Amino acid sequence: MLKIFCVFFFLLIVLQPFHTKAQQNVEDSLNKIISLNKNEADVAKAYSGLAYEYSRKDPVRSRAYITSAIAIGKKINDIRRLSTSYIQLVYLFHDAGKADSAEYYLNMAKNLVAQANEADKDAVSSNYYSGAALYYKRTGNSQKAIPFFEKTIVVLNRLGDKESVAGQTLNLGNAYLSLGNYQKATEQHLKALRIFDELNNDRGRSFCYQSLSNSFTQLKQYKQALLYSTQSIQLKTAINDRKGLGSAESGLGDIYFGLGDFDKALYHFNAGLNIAREMKQLPEEQSNYFSIAKVHAAKKEVKEAIEYFNLSKLLAKQLHDSSSVASIDAQLISLQYDVEKTEVSENKLKTSLQLFEQLGDLNRQASGFKNMEEFYVANKQFDKALEYNNRYYGTLDSIRNNELQLQVKKMEELYNVEKKEKEITILKQDQLLSQASLQRQRIFQYVAILFLGLLTLIGFLVFNRNKLRVKMKELALRNRIAADLHDEVGSSLSSIHMLSQMAAHDNNETTHKDLLKRMSNNAKETMDKMGDIVWMIKPGETEAGSLKQRMERFAYEICSSKNINVSMQLEVLEKIKLTMEQRKNIYLVFKEALNNAVKYSGTEKIEIRAGFESKELTIMVRDEGAGFDSSMIKKGNGLDNMQSRANEMKGDLKIETEPGKGTAVLLTLTL
Repeated sequence: MLKIFCVFFFLLIVLQPFHTKAQQNVEDSLNKIISLNKNEADVAKAYSGLAYEYSRKDPVRSRAYITSAIAIGKKINDIRRLSTSYIQLVYLFHDAGKADSAEYYLNMAKNLVAQANEADKDAVSSNYYSGAALYYKRTGNSQKAIPFFEKTIVVLNRLGDKESVAGQTLNLGNAYLSLGNYQKATEQHLKALRIFDELNNDRGRSFCYQSLSNSFTQLKQYKQALLYSTQSIQLKTAINDRKGLGSAESGLGDIYFGLGDFDKALYHFNAGLNIAREMKQLPEEQSNYFSIAKVHAAKKEVKEAIEYFNLSKLLAKQLHDSSSVASIDAQLISLQYDVEKTEVSENKLKTSLQLFEQLGDLNRQASGFKNMEEFYVANKQFDKALEYNNRYYGTLDSIRNNELQLQVKKMEELYNVEKKEKEITILKQDQLLSQASLQRQRIFQYVAILFLGLLTLIGFLVFNRNKLRVKMKELALRNRIAADLHDEVGSSLSSIHMLSQMAAHDNNETTHKDLLKRMSNNAKETMDKMGDIVWMIKPGETEAGSLKQRMERFAYEICSSKNINVSMQLEVLEKIKLTMEQRKNIYLVFKEALNNAVKYSGTEKIEIRAGFESKELTIMVRDEGAGFDSSMIKKGNGLDNMQSRANEMKGDLKIETEPGKGTAVLLTLTL
């Protein structure tokens, strides 16, 4: 590992002068255009180009160049140049913490859209849309930013500006990332990376790698996050992107914080903070203060955590980032709990949660639920604490579930495969061109070598793809087991934990016994669920006979506890073969249907049947209870889960019911 890093840093040192020289050549070319002073429109464009080059290393100088571009733009009435310059000022003023000035120039750019003629309309509109999108994202309202990014991409595609399309696609992905939508974020990041690869744009690649690293960090796939972060740092160092290196340092801090290495996390967050101060980038400075505060809070260093949270809050207010302010307030409440201000703290936490819900910020919603849980535990309101505990885990499941991680992994692997195939195509073309220049008598020899090389390469790719398939299958099984353990056992264990805390603080003997009884029931349910999971994944049990026995045992146990007469005809299950997935889903649909009948129908008799005809298996659970009006019932997780599992098997689920006429659940699937 040390040897690899040594080689890596050696390459950075060797390559950096060439990139620095290339960048200097760009600046020299732009200055030459200005010095010649032949065409004012070209001079204004050159000033904008210089402003862009200096925006990431010297914001003050960048602003001076923009001012020169605006002066010429007004003189020659160049609406396109004015629009570009105003948006550049939006970014610079916001980064400097001057949100009012940023909003002023954003409105100036908006007004230009109405003044533009047909020839300039698309260019001016794309400038405004992109500026508005980034401004709203930077002020914590990514949900409002997304439609503007999408409008920008449509216009830029119409203009044929591929580089700008890639940049705005990347920004769109970052907006989804901030909302916790990692699937869409990764989809947009890889789409942008494909375009930057096609354009051979290292700066764009570095941005994409960093964004992908951030996504994998949030998904807790830290090994992959470190890989992309390293690639990003390599490119940013080579092109001397100081601001980008600051973002990369903060990204490394997030990775090590997730890994629990708080000292390394603090080192990288402080490195990012120093670069943000050097570059006078207040949004990055505010973000790093917040991250450093979180590390101190995790280390139980309350005084230091409060100090950095207050620094972060001060800048967030200056930047008009209400979402960050609300998030910081929630963190401060949990660190500075005051019994005399319980009601004020509770209302503030609830107000923060409402803001996060309005903004669609799932990550901060999850943090908000966790803060509410800890608040109610501190107040010994364990019922409410349990409610927010469940909402916290439910939100985490929705943004970091195993199926999502698998989809993200598939998108990443698809990109890598496409990239390899393009490299093969390019290699083949180069080899064919070189063959044309060789002497005739050696053509056969080189064709043979080429053919052998391609065969070897194809064999290598096929071997790698097969290995990938095996790994994906192993990952799918691992994720399925983890998801089942989390879904089936995690909530029960959390309930037992909460009930034990309630019992420890309650001296009433009657209540104490009731709590212990509930804990006992939850523990039994957990044991049953664990037994189900082991049975579902146990190797070798691919036949349906064990399914019949398990269904019968569960039905007798649950129905006998409620004095319900149950009749079963499941013999057909002993004659057919089912996959592990089919056994699992059939059993879970059956359990949910039977549980619903026992709990809610009030029936005295339940009928369970299985039939198999023309390769079609049917499972029916019928009760003679109260029934219900299906149009008046709002579907919950139980009904949704049954339908989802039926869809997963490509089967059909029907629920036949009427008030007073009982309920029948019918599952049908083709084997």
